Amino acid sequence: MPVRAIALPTGVTLHGVELGAGDPVVLVHGGGRDYRYWRNQAQAFAARYRVVAFSRRYAWPNRNAPIVGDYSANTDALDLAALCDALGISRAHFVGASIGGFAAVVLATRRPALVRSLVLAEPPIMRWASDLPGGPEALQALHERAFFPAAVAFRAGDPVRAMELLTDGFLGAGAFARFTEGRRRRVLEGARDWEAQTTSSDSFTELPREAVRALRVPALLLSGSATTPGHRIVDEELARVLPGARRVVMEGATHDVWLDAPDSCRGEALAFLAAH
Repeated sequence: MPVRAIALPTGVTLHGVELGAGDPVVLVHGGGRDYRYWRNQAQAFAARYRVVAFSRRYAWPNRNAPIVGDYSANTDALDLAALCDALGISRAHFVGASIGGFAAVVLATRRPALVRSLVLAEPPIMRWASDLPGGPEALQALHERAFFPAAVAFRAGDPVRAMELLTDGFLGAGAFARFTEGRRRRVLEGARDWEAQTTSSDSFTELPREAVRALRVPALLLSGSATTPGHRIVDEELARVLPGARRVVMEGATHDVWLDAPDSCRGEALAFLAAH
């Protein structure tokens, strides 16, 4: 698949791929990933749809500079809207993993006519956790275990240590050390994306529940049974707030549910899209 580079009015250039034909499906990867995250899924979607998979603003192989100090899902939502406009997409299904899903939800609240449906894998709308049972403790643990020390490491010029902290924070202690050399190299390719998130003044931006509650868009929520407490709390709240959302929990999957349960996620998503 040839890689395209699209220059957007938002001042950035996004790299990615397109394949297939039909109704557009935009695949939005999560933190530290890039458009290649979907390479084992894109062909299955392309059998029926026009698939668009691009790297978010600071993800590999993009070279957008400088990192904006208030980077958040709002930033990605603006880029997503501009990308769709540039590609002549007036209405699409959006499949988003983690912060990519967060960006898709923000986009739906701002450009509802653009969003035909949402398939979301644990979008980290983490500020919601602050007023939910167990949420403040889970949010503090996430910050202290991963985000805050990773930001310190990035600012000190040590992206390897930062990515180790983040990997272990999301997947469990020692996860980074157990990775093969090739997998660690791929993780480090996502360091700039994570640097933008962890050093931002608005990492987990505010998204009013009222804005999400007002959405009238079909939604499928994909969750991992072994995810972190903070993500579980937020995901359960999203299922309550988003009207008509259907939530499917993948047994044994972590926060990276598309990687841990690829066949189940693909099957659920394709069945959902076919129905909408």
